[in-house]
Amino acid sequence: MDSTVDLYLHIGTEKTGTTSVQKFFRTNRELLRRKGILYPTAPGNENHTGLTVAAQKLSRQGPLRKIRGVRSVDEAEAFRSNLMKEIAAEFSVGFYDTVIMSGEHCSSRLLDDSELQWLKDAFSPFFKSIKIIVYIRRQDDYLLSTYSTSVKSGATRQLAPPPERLIQFRYNHLELLTRWSRIFGRENIICRKYEKSALKDGDIVEDFLSTIGIGAAAEFERPKDVNESLDAETLEFLRLFNKYVPRMSKGGINPERDNIVGLLSKMSQGPLITLDEGELGRFMAHFHESNRQVAEAYFGGARAGSDDPLFEPRMDNRPRTSHVTLTAERVVEISAGLWQEKQAQLDRAMERAKRHKAGLGPGGGRRRAKQPDGTENL
Repeated sequence: MDSTVDLYLHIGTEKTGTTSVQKFFRTNRELLRRKGILYPTAPGNENHTGLTVAAQKLSRQGPLRKIRGVRSVDEAEAFRSNLMKEIAAEFSVGFYDTVIMSGEHCSSRLLDDSELQWLKDAFSPFFKSIKIIVYIRRQDDYLLSTYSTSVKSGATRQLAPPPERLIQFRYNHLELLTRWSRIFGRENIICRKYEKSALKDGDIVEDFLSTIGIGAAAEFERPKDVNESLDAETLEFLRLFNKYVPRMSKGGINPERDNIVGLLSKMSQGPLITLDEGELGRFMAHFHESNRQVAEAYFGGARAGSDDPLFEPRMDNRPRTSHVTLTAERVVEISAGLWQEKQAQLDRAMERAKRHKAGLGPGGGRRRAKQPDGTENL
């Protein structure tokens, strides 16, 4: 690949529809390739977590590196080297005008200038320009959504306002934008608001395509969004469950958890978890000045008619509760529901095994035996 190609690096933030964007590019990878747009596989088939794993300080540890099998400085160095070789090999095949990479952990895990500098130094030789795309979300919505995701990912802590350090590095958008601007240049930062009214057609994928200058062609496939939402009670059940069946085991992701989140989502119909309004108000007060500066630097000025200078008022009117106490009866009820769902899964698996052994296809007809050349006996 020569230096006439542009890179758009999408860094999240988390909880701003990044999964929808990544699913779109993974699903349409071959069609995009024919249009001169590369969504590489080396950093990850869908979510490019390899970028973060490689860019983090060599001594840093965490779940991302554990999942990728990186547990030492030597393994981190080897991961970096192997990733860049694979990326260079992928870049060398075909002709492209544009490369797109997407990894939301870049925004939440790369907190040191040296990590961003490694990222820039590693990729600059391949590209004419590197543009950083970042979507930002109102912080109180972000906080509540982040808590739900953290429990789904194995966390055991209860919902509470975050500590000061986390407030600055995870929720302060000015800090994030300033950090990336220092290394990549303010002129290369494209900041968008994750608000329905701010997105093109109210859709994150449409907005992303428009931002990078790709028309939403009819031939693109739009994968179905899967949002496994948990209400306050099932989320609390999962938080306690995580203490006894953790998400991570010595070998990586714990297979014993199976599809626990998906099963709980089927019985999740109650109000969602929240903090009380006073706590949310105090949390948002941390960002009034920094949000005003972001509004002026990236969006032409502070917003009028809202409780925040950057974002519109909270528009989520779904029922919520700040107090959840699981009774013994409710725990048994949820457990019984899980038991029934797992038994149904087991029954379906046994039925498929029987049909396979009997040589029957999915529709009940007997499978046609195949010749060595792959043709079927009639």
